[in-house]
Amino acid sequence: MPLTLTRVEQLKDFQETFQIEFKNIELLDQALTHCSCPSADIAAADNERLEFLGDAVLKLVVSEHLFQTFPDRDEGFLTKVRAVLVSDSMLAEIGGRYTLGKYLLMSRNEEGNGGALRKSNLADGMEAVFAAYYLDSGLESVRELIIRIYQPIFAEEFEIGDYQDYKSVLQEKVQAVGWKLPEYHVIQEAGPEHNKLFTSQVRVGKGIKKYREAGQGRTKKESEQRAAQKLLELLEAESVCI
Repeated sequence: MPLTLTRVEQLKDFQETFQIEFKNIELLDQALTHCSCPSADIAAADNERLEFLGDAVLKLVVSEHLFQTFPDRDEGFLTKVRAVLVSDSMLAEIGGRYTLGKYLLMSRNEEGNGGALRKSNLADGMEAVFAAYYLDSGLESVRELIIRIYQPIFAEEFEIGDYQDYKSVLQEKVQAVGWKLPEYHVIQEAGPEHNKLFTSQVRVGKGIKKYREAGQGRTKKESEQRAAQKLLELLEAESVCI
């Protein structure tokens, strides 16, 4: 059965949200079709088989990223971190952030019972999407998608990113000269829920002499790290002895 115009528009919106483009739109439709959906009403099979493949694709990409990021850590550490990153709870959190539920096709009964927000459906749907994109566009494309989606989580939960721990460096420096601890405040939030941009400000100083800088990031912690980095650079440029 061909896709309806309404469904095509839904899938177009989904691709814009995730910043991807499918060559075979029916693969994406299948990835977003819950097993409860009556076969007579859909254009493709449900997403259960894709979940199976997506689980393997996700584990491969995350495992490779951790292996390269932590060259000196043992298997036990890598296994524990991967388990958190590929868990159903993490996938459900990501699916919720990207409002995946509103794109899922399911039976009226499942939808009426909160199926669009059910954590298991969101987690399974994310795995199916990864599999569908892998089949449609290849490993390199799905790797880019997964790393982009997970980058804020790497940075916020595990401090895996392209920056040092500038907050700790700044704190150590101000404590060494007897200043109060740095104060961080989120001063702006912009963008849609699944792709927010935070701006945080950090302040340090003693007496009437105060220094402040702001930084941006996709998570609060990342924006604070950027603010701390910029403040350290400012203090160094002004030859402030801390």
